[in-house]
Amino acid sequence: MILEVQHETIIDYSHPVREWLTELRMEPLSDAFQRCHSFQIDVSEPATLFRYVDGFGNRVHHFNLLAPKQQIRILAASVVVTERSDNDPMRSQATFPLHSDLLDTETLDYLPFHGPVRETPLLAPHLEALKPNPGWRIGMWVCQVAEYIRGKFQYARHVTDASSPIDDVLSRGRGVCQDFTHLMIAIVRSFGLPARYVSGYIHRPNKDSQSHAWCEVWFPDIGWSGFDPTNGCPIHDNFVKVAIGRDFTDVPPNKGIYRGEGTETIRVKVATRTLDRLPSLMWHDQLSPLDVPTLVVHRNSIAADDYNTEEQLLQQQQQQQQQ
Repeated sequence: MILEVQHETIIDYSHPVREWLTELRMEPLSDAFQRCHSFQIDVSEPATLFRYVDGFGNRVHHFNLLAPKQQIRILAASVVVTERSDNDPMRSQATFPLHSDLLDTETLDYLPFHGPVRETPLLAPHLEALKPNPGWRIGMWVCQVAEYIRGKFQYARHVTDASSPIDDVLSRGRGVCQDFTHLMIAIVRSFGLPARYVSGYIHRPNKDSQSHAWCEVWFPDIGWSGFDPTNGCPIHDNFVKVAIGRDFTDVPPNKGIYRGEGTETIRVKVATRTLDRLPSLMWHDQLSPLDVPTLVVHRNSIAADDYNTEEQLLQQQQQQQQQ
């Protein structure tokens, strides 16, 4: 499948800003199951963009603006070729328990609890309900975990935020894909399986597209395989992977700091469409307008002449995974 993705971020300030710095994780990854054909970032005012690859292999762009206008617009557009994964979890012959000598060194970062994925007594009854028996096939069990979360928890926006630990979704029984992914990671890691957070997009024909999040679990015989607890299904070629990490704090699409006063409002639009063939090198000059609903994902107010505190920075890591 050939997918075009447009991700527009509009940031408004109620008062002038003196300095502004941001970091973007919006360029899709290329791996065995998808290829980023082309990627373009457009900023509403002149900016010099820099690019690096972080410790998880994600493509990161960063830039700064001095005395920018009170509205900043960023459009990230990409064309990605996806192919149906041949690492279907049901192909795996791995069974419980997964012995530590079978683990690759690359998986070790994805075993401990970290950030929002933390120890909590609220998790205990779910671990008891999902406890696998020795000899169970891991692939089948992980599919059951994804379906369990989809059936037990209700999708609801504005119940949690970007910094919410799994306690929140467990106590309220509601959340968004970000929360469900953190919960699935916690359950899977509790039984000794490496699991990582994936941020990206899901293309939904005839429906509004949005940023999305899901979980990947590592199998000793097939490697990493993706599961979507929001929809209770394995990943397929409608999914576009952008970044991977231990949890959301490693992969925010947009995080930054600014110096100024007043209120900041962040609005996001995301649109995807299928293409019949790969476009020309000038495809980004012919992008169709984003005729999709705008989602307000963040609003913040800080004192004059203060940089954002670390806690405020965490809140600015946009909760854009809303599907």
